[in-house]
Amino acid sequence: MEAKKLDFESIYFDLYELSSGIFAAISAEKIPASNAGFFDLGNYLVIFDTLMDPYSTIDLIKASKQFTNKEPSFLINSHHHIDHLFGNRKFPLNIPIICSNEALKESKNYLYTRFKGFQDRAPEEIKKTKEALLNEKDPNKILELENDINTWNEIDDPNFDLRQPDFIINESFTIKGTKNQVQINYIGDAHTKGDVIALFEKEKICFMGDLLFEETNPDWANGAPGSPVPTNPERLRATLIEYAEKDIATYIPGHGKICTKKILQENAEFYMQYFIKKK
Repeated sequence: MEAKKLDFESIYFDLYELSSGIFAAISAEKIPASNAGFFDLGNYLVIFDTLMDPYSTIDLIKASKQFTNKEPSFLINSHHHIDHLFGNRKFPLNIPIICSNEALKESKNYLYTRFKGFQDRAPEEIKKTKEALLNEKDPNKILELENDINTWNEIDDPNFDLRQPDFIINESFTIKGTKNQVQINYIGDAHTKGDVIALFEKEKICFMGDLLFEETNPDWANGAPGSPVPTNPERLRATLIEYAEKDIATYIPGHGKICTKKILQENAEFYMQYFIKKK
């Protein structure tokens, strides 16, 4: 089934219905970031990942309510990286957040350290971004800079805090709703420690989190700041090959556009060439 682009206004993402009740928020080209999704299972509305910018997560929640007429039942974080769970704080405390045990540990160890760095940098970043905005002419870049100022202002707020997941999982499980079901498959150490993905077997759709990128870059192998260096490239490559061989037609990457098996195969070759062979 071909993904249907929906009429939803957001500067952060384009919204697609992949199959009945299965939605993907694909990062817009104007402000490139991470992807997310939400699933209407009938009696449950599941959110899969939040987004880096707090305002983009507000749009995600708005879209999920608009197209399902439901309130979110719970949220699943695919892994601990900040661009996939920074928006957790936009969910009310009565909505539980689920991740793997390893992801929660990594989040506590890594996320608060990085967030503290963000808070320390916020005043200078606000000043620098405002100066850049004064000389910018590109409408898309202006949009991005204005968005950055809003985000840094929120981080600079003394009351701003992160929200950690509430429940942990150590194995795969299935969420069965009255209309549909989704498999939350525990992968373990691959892209990060304790990755999980979401699989709709009947619909042949898989949300891969950051196990899959639409585009890869050999510079990642140099370990530059911000590069998505995998925790376990062998396990990551094996998982990509395994899921490329499954009866799946549509793959949602953590970053980039909707993918086919070809991109999984290219990712597997990339990790072999730039991470595994170089060991």
